[in-house]
Amino acid sequence: MLIISGRFAGRKFGGNCFRTSAVTLRNNYMTGLKRKSAAVQCAFLILASLLTVLPMVASDVVGWGAGTNIAKPPDFNDYGQSIVPVSLTNAMSIAAGWRHSLALLQNGKLNGWGDDALGQLDLPSGSNYIAISCGRLHSLALDSDGIVAASGDDFYGQIDVPTNLTGVIAVSAGFYHSLALTPDGKVVAWGMSTNDSSIGTDPNYGQSRNPASLSNVVAIAAGGWHNLALKANGTVQGWGRNDDGQADTPAGLSNVTAIAAGAAHNLVLKSDGTLVAWGQNIYGQTNIPGGLSNVVAIAAGGWHNLALKGDGSVVAWGAGTNGTDSFVDCKQTSVPAGLGNVSQIAAGAVHSLALQFGVPLSPHVFLMSAVFTTNGFSVQLPTRSGHVYRLEYKDSLNNDIWTALPLKAGSGSNTA
Repeated sequence: MLIISGRFAGRKFGGNCFRTSAVTLRNNYMTGLKRKSAAVQCAFLILASLLTVLPMVASDVVGWGAGTNIAKPPDFNDYGQSIVPVSLTNAMSIAAGWRHSLALLQNGKLNGWGDDALGQLDLPSGSNYIAISCGRLHSLALDSDGIVAASGDDFYGQIDVPTNLTGVIAVSAGFYHSLALTPDGKVVAWGMSTNDSSIGTDPNYGQSRNPASLSNVVAIAAGGWHNLALKANGTVQGWGRNDDGQADTPAGLSNVTAIAAGAAHNLVLKSDGTLVAWGQNIYGQTNIPGGLSNVVAIAAGGWHNLALKGDGSVVAWGAGTNGTDSFVDCKQTSVPAGLGNVSQIAAGAVHSLALQFGVPLSPHVFLMSAVFTTNGFSVQLPTRSGHVYRLEYKDSLNNDIWTALPLKAGSGSNTA
């Protein structure tokens, strides 16, 4: 995994635009939005090219934890969510729910496996999806037009996407609620706790009612009954259920580049490659392994965490070490021996997924994701020895193009 990061250093986009939203890139481009005020928005197109060719590569999804034994009658967690279909190839993104899994393919289509009793795998067919997320028993998918699709359990309205919701740039599914991020840094929520009254037997935690102070958001993470939002200045805001302090951000937390929310705990990645965790800790899910550094991506499951390091290896901790409890301890933290060359991770309630890259397929640029904040950017893409990357940014309003310094694959964190 190559992490390219840098600062804008005064370069202008669309005049004086200076604050950006998070952008997900698929293949070699994705249109995002950059703004300088609520009334003025400046569109830009992010392009990436290579000094030497980085081909699209074959991918392999690896699963472990609950769902590995469906020969027996399924217990509470065993629905085959860790048994990746043999026919699954060329995945570019993965997502894990309670008892089901999703993969976004390089052609923009979807593939799902595991429990489908409530239709959580039955998302509308299409070939222009760019992002996916799995809740407890429902799924979300975002297409390149900014439209959100949803399927699965709808007891609390978690798949009732708000009317006229368009231009979405990110989605995240919690246990019984859903979140969407719009280009102006606002969060849209629906599902459990949308209203003030409780529904069914579950209490109301307000996870679908955003705080009035929530703004300038660049990334979202929906947990069990709470949420996290990463703001453009690198700080984090939480809301919703808080009986384990999961909605209370640690004092002084800053320079955050990625967020993840579990059932009742949180994990965040800082710009220096270190981690911070808080919330429920009955399974050690907030006890970050000593010496863990050079982390480039994170995932929070129900009661466990995954961390992807810059060398493509995966570290796991929390529930799931022994496989002695079919409810929470299903060996979801027992990383398969020899697992490497990983470019993406996903943590379900009690299972884990990793996306590996292998042999080249075709000469197309492949980017995983890009996050833009007030002063800088971070782009993740799979490394290939000997390849050199060049990032080009095009201001579609002024038609200006500037190119970052060449960045060589395998050199870790680079400054443009």
